[in-house]
Order: sequence, then structure tokens, then C-alpha cells
Amino acid sequence: MSKKSDTLIRFGEFVKRQQAAGKENWTKERDDWLHSLNELYKTIESFLSDFTGNGTPKLKLRYQDISLNEENIGSYKARQMVIMIGRTQITLTPVGTLLIGMKGRVDVDGPAGHARLVLVDRDATGPKMKITVKIGKAQQPVETSEKAPTWAWKISTGLPVVKYLELTKEGFLQALLEVAGG
Repeated sequence: MSKKSDTLIRFGEFVKRQQAAGKENWTKERDDWLHSLNELYKTIESFLSDFTGNGTPKLKLRYQDISLNEENIGSYKARQMVIMIGRTQITLTPVGTLLIGMKGRVDVDGPAGHARLVLVDRDATGPKMKITVKIGKAQQPVETSEKAPTWAWKISTGLPVVKYLELTKEGFLQALLEVAGG
């Protein structure tokens, strides 16, 4: 074999290994996100359990699959939660996991408004922006002592000042009242 052919073969193998490695990482990212989403739904089901049993008042929960498409991850199915309170419908729609400043987002939509649930660092109280300034061509490594985040679902307030509130039963029920116009 010529040297050129050997190089082409080795490069082709390298490309295949890189594609496989990248796919595994994105598959894990997607699977972690879907697991976090299911944990959120379990938490919400527990918040609403007083209203879904044999007593009154009642509400109904159901799920439906939706398609999401994210760069690098590709297309995949996720569950959307639908809460029916009488004739009022509230949907909890997953947006995705590859978002700036968070690990995931779920939009809560009702007839009277909109709220957001965000998967962020457990210690976060609001969006955090980090700016790095480079002067000239020299690239110095940026030292960081940041620890890996522990992810937690929180309620995001609206603009102009966005804050992250702990996801509690009372806070979630308040958000439902607001989006439902209750």
C-alpha cells in the first residue's frame, strides 16, 4: 500500500471514532435531560396529588409526546404534561437542554399567561453572566475555581429582573393560578 492510502485509511478511522464519541456524549446529554424532565413531572404530580384523587376539587393530568430538535442532539421525543382544571388547560412543554445558562427549560402556558421552569445550578438565584476579555493575540488560559453544578428545577420570574425561585408546592400552585387566571 502506498503512504497516501494508509493516511487516508487512518484519517477515515479517526473521523469514525470522533463521530461515535460525539454521538455518545450527546446521547448521554439527551438522556440526562429526559431523566430530569421525568423527575420534574413526578414532583409536580406530588404537588397536585391532593387534587387528583377521589376527593374534590379534581383536576386531570395527561401526557403526550412531542418532538424536539436540538443542534448536535438531533430529533427526539419528549413528554409534554397537560393539566386540565375544569375547562382550563395548562401545558408544560419542554423546550430543550442545550440552552445558555441552564441545563433545561419547560414553558408553562395557560389562558392567562406564561411561566417558566428552569433546570439551573441549585445555588443560582438568577441568571449569571461571565465575561472574558482578551487583549491582543496572546491567549492566556482562564483559571477557574468553579465547582460542577448540582442541578435543580426552579421557577423563573419574568423580565425586567429575572430571579430563580425554589420550586415548592406553594410556588408552583401560585404559578398555575397566574397562568390560568385563577
